Amino acid sequence: MSWVCLALTVVTASQLAGCAAPRDLDAEKKAIARVIDDNIGWFRDKNFELLFGTMTDGPDLFMYQLDTKSTIRGFAEFKAYSEGWRNPAVKYAGHRFEDLRVHLSRAGDVAWFSTLLEDCAAVGDRPARCFTTRYTGVLEKRDGRWLIVQAHFSLPAERIAEDWAARTAHPPGQGGS
Repeated sequence: MSWVCLALTVVTASQLAGCAAPRDLDAEKKAIARVIDDNIGWFRDKNFELLFGTMTDGPDLFMYQLDTKSTIRGFAEFKAYSEGWRNPAVKYAGHRFEDLRVHLSRAGDVAWFSTLLEDCAAVGDRPARCFTTRYTGVLEKRDGRWLIVQAHFSLPAERIAEDWAARTAHPPGQGGS
């Protein structure tokens, strides 16, 4: 009987200490990778419901876009920003991730990722064009769903056209546009 009491005490103490059942890290990482892919791949069918479902829908959403004028603070700003993608002349032409890395917090409710994203689109009758960006972000698990709460797109310096880099370069400490 004393072993039963000891076992119950250990189980109760571990539950009170916040110990959770072991997580399937591979399954969590696959779920996160799916959200990241859906966050870009939604454009294939212009499925805005899919896109919006990958992100937190509150004021805590934050995104650094490729230009500083397109920084997004909150879901309402993102929703307004995304209206331009409804243009039927702008068409999906593919995407792929290179070296997608997903990391989970010890608590298992926050994740961060990094990848190189090749994103391709066509506008009107012009041929499709692709560009490669560094894409990083943070997701939080809310009500059992992984949602992007922060994202950052940037261009690697060696992939920026020389004339654009020269026009936007500035001395250290003086900031950009």
